[in-house]
Amino acid sequence: MHSPMRNAAMSLLLLVLVGCGDQRPVPPLELAQSPPPVVAEFRTTVESAQGGKTLSQWRFWRSHDRIERENPAAQTGDLWVRDDRTLFHTRLYHADRRGIEYRSEDLQILNASPDWTALSTLLDPRLIGALREREHGWRDGYPYRRYTGEVGDVAWDITVRTDSMLPTRIERRGADRQVETVELLRSFEFGESPWQPTASADYAILDYADLGDHERDPFVMRVQAGEGGGHLHGHAH
Repeated sequence: MHSPMRNAAMSLLLLVLVGCGDQRPVPPLELAQSPPPVVAEFRTTVESAQGGKTLSQWRFWRSHDRIERENPAAQTGDLWVRDDRTLFHTRLYHADRRGIEYRSEDLQILNASPDWTALSTLLDPRLIGALREREHGWRDGYPYRRYTGEVGDVAWDITVRTDSMLPTRIERRGADRQVETVELLRSFEFGESPWQPTASADYAILDYADLGDHERDPFVMRVQAGEGGGHLHGHAH
């Protein structure tokens, strides 16, 4: 039978080992590397200076050459697909079973040329580079790094899981005192998701360049009225 002194020593050793476990190296945030396939669900909260608040939840699927976001409540989504030559973005309207497709040249005209890294990680590399790493460590079994700072009139506070290369929280505080927060609710390995994107392979897809030929189409008129006139580029969240 162990003596009380030996039991105390073993307990102390266990505490030391557990403490050492918390000091495991934290993987770096390597935005230049291809992130792993993943499925996630996020919540975006926008609070106005007057105290108003809006909430939306959206889902995110990421594989090597395909990114899809979907807002189930709004029945809208965005699909990004790339190949060796070009990038395609399709804005999806599930209730109408229709979509509007933008090619790389369309996005350049709209001054909305995307950065694939920003699309796939939800993090702008230039923004992260302008912030300061405030802390890093392990939380709930995953490695994280936290970045804070101000860029222009906006204060940022961003925490990132460096294993799945996804933000767990992004807080943006503007000079107008509006606060926008994006929070990771849950994530899954790509093949283990409880939900799949809404099937859209049979949707009627309009090319952005051809919208002028459909200006009297009730669908096009409604979309233009709801999303800023001729500029239909948008986000699922």
